[in-house]
Amino acid sequence: MKADTDKRVVERDTSDDKRQAYQTAIKMLTTREHSAYELTQKLNKREYSRTIIENLLLDLQNKGYQSDERFAEQYTRQRFTKGYGPLSIRAKLYERGIDSSLAADALNELRVDWVEHAVDVIGRKFRPDEITSTEPKIESRIARFLQTRGFSSSVALRALQQSRREQ
Repeated sequence: MKADTDKRVVERDTSDDKRQAYQTAIKMLTTREHSAYELTQKLNKREYSRTIIENLLLDLQNKGYQSDERFAEQYTRQRFTKGYGPLSIRAKLYERGIDSSLAADALNELRVDWVEHAVDVIGRKFRPDEITSTEPKIESRIARFLQTRGFSSSVALRALQQSRREQ
């Protein structure tokens, strides 16, 4: 009889954990999109069991509440709007558990000319006299800035040349 009582307590606790994990995940997803990897990490920190987390993610994905594809598209648009280039966006998506094919799809979905985007980023960050300067120190500073923002060196150089023509 005592074994039956103990068994019911364990089942009840597991059910409570499932419910709490579900509520926690829903609360996180109402704040912003999360990748499956991010949700897993956050729920692991709250010490939910691996089984509960895996089942919860499957349930959330089946209901359409969580989607890595949707996360990748939204995150890519957000980073693009903040002036980041494709290398940075791809790296950040990878850090958040998004595989390379989903990252590539999200970047392709933008349909953007990365040189034009880099020109816009230069225009927002640097003064016209800095852009037109031929001083190597300033040129390298602009190029380094773009590279830290996730633009390749070739895109950075073409964007700098185009920015100068537009000034």
